[in-house]
Amino acid sequence: MKNSVVYFIIFHLLIFTTLSANDRDLLSQEKQNLLLQEQNRYESEYEKLRYNWIAPLNLGASYGYDKAYSGDYGTTANISASISQDIFRSGGITYQIEYADAKKRVDEVALTKEIASINEVLFSALLNYKKTLYQKEQSQLILKNKEIEIFIKRQLYDVGKADITELNNALMAQSSELKNLVTHKYMLAQLRGEVLKLSDIDPALFLLPTFTLIQRDAYLEHNLNLNFLRLQTKSYESLYGISKSNYLPSISLNANVGYQEYDSKKYENRYDGDYYGAKIMLNMPFAYNASATTQEAKANYLKQAAQVADTYRSTKASYAQSVELIESYRSYNEITAKNLSLYDELIEAIEAGVNTGEKTGYDLEIIKNTRSIEELNIKLSEINIQIELAKLHFALKRNDDGQ
Repeated sequence: MKNSVVYFIIFHLLIFTTLSANDRDLLSQEKQNLLLQEQNRYESEYEKLRYNWIAPLNLGASYGYDKAYSGDYGTTANISASISQDIFRSGGITYQIEYADAKKRVDEVALTKEIASINEVLFSALLNYKKTLYQKEQSQLILKNKEIEIFIKRQLYDVGKADITELNNALMAQSSELKNLVTHKYMLAQLRGEVLKLSDIDPALFLLPTFTLIQRDAYLEHNLNLNFLRLQTKSYESLYGISKSNYLPSISLNANVGYQEYDSKKYENRYDGDYYGAKIMLNMPFAYNASATTQEAKANYLKQAAQVADTYRSTKASYAQSVELIESYRSYNEITAKNLSLYDELIEAIEAGVNTGEKTGYDLEIIKNTRSIEELNIKLSEINIQIELAKLHFALKRNDDGQ
């Protein structure tokens, strides 16, 4: 059994090594398939958008009976191919290709954002599961102290050295803590369910990675949301270019080629042969709402550019808040660590008192339990730090090496 647990841990360490390269690895097969189909969708859309400016080649065939005004009549068969292709749109073709490329990059980052968001939810549940385990352990230690306190209060009450109110308060405190313990057990089940919605990981066995603080400049440079908005701005800029080009001169080539056969039924007359034709057309559209349409596209582009600046500011502020919160947890742990040293001195003194008969074993057990509770508070703060660091971690686009 011990070996199987070790293999399980090693297996998930290997999986996490590839998490940065492909953040889908820890997700369920159903989630991975859903994300794969989304990727297939936008890749197909990209192909459609990038070559949308190329006109279709129209193939046609006909067979019919004709009667001319001259009195002649007969059958006509025709096979043809034609195309009407824009070869110049005042930059519109270039803008169309640029828009397709930008749209694909937007969709790629959008998918990366979705994967990162799912992983953030997954790791938040895993971290909170571990946090709740610590809280459950704390609750069990508190209950041990409550049992000792109730025992002492009952003894004092029986000899008339404590009133019923003190005993009742101790019993009520125990009842309240028992309810906390039930809540922790329910939370563990609920968090396990949250994990199972997204992954096949067992939260009780999964070895969590240690997230580290990302420097502010790197956070702002590689932030997924900011990169998404920047790329979206480029796509809006291309759409603005397309909108302008729709109301500027364009040149198109019309060409057709075919084969026609005519068989007269009245005269001994038959004709068959190839035909072809080509022409260049200059188009200059004049539309009443041309100015309003292009201004709308321009406004959308400029609004998106302004959104980037606004989001950059709020992202920078959010990063600073996260750093301050992390520092507060660390300061809390420093204070708690000093208290643990005081508890160690107190435990040593009480142990000496127990050995001389001046103190009871209950005093020693209570103080040891309290020290363990404080020690768990440090672990809880460390989990809170990891939860905050995980948010920063999954807000970034990482390279294949995970940096």
